[in-house]
Amino acid sequence: MSEADLEFIDNPKARRYIKSLPYTPGVPLVSMYPHAHPLAIDLLQKMLIFDSTKRISVTEALEHPYMSPLYDPSANPPAQVPIDLDIDENISSEMIREMMWQEMLHYHPEVATAIIMS
Repeated sequence: MSEADLEFIDNPKARRYIKSLPYTPGVPLVSMYPHAHPLAIDLLQKMLIFDSTKRISVTEALEHPYMSPLYDPSANPPAQVPIDLDIDENISSEMIREMMWQEMLHYHPEVATAIIMS
């Protein structure tokens, strides 16, 4: 792996660690999955690119020819307002657990009943 291939990694320790790993040649996906559709192999190769800046985006993956029988772009119009995905890094792990629990209960309220009964 060249220095240019690791350029996107900001953490110097992570970059050094990756550079310390022994070289292992890739195994062609077509030899691992000889019966897979060629378009499936193409999509998988594009999704497994190490550098995230060069990897296929979610939208591009959904619009890939292999996905055409499964994905209808008109069924998923873009959001009308920007979505803020900033996460408060000051949230405690206990608070994250509680938020996850509440989210699970929202979709599976029967879980709370099962826990109370046990």
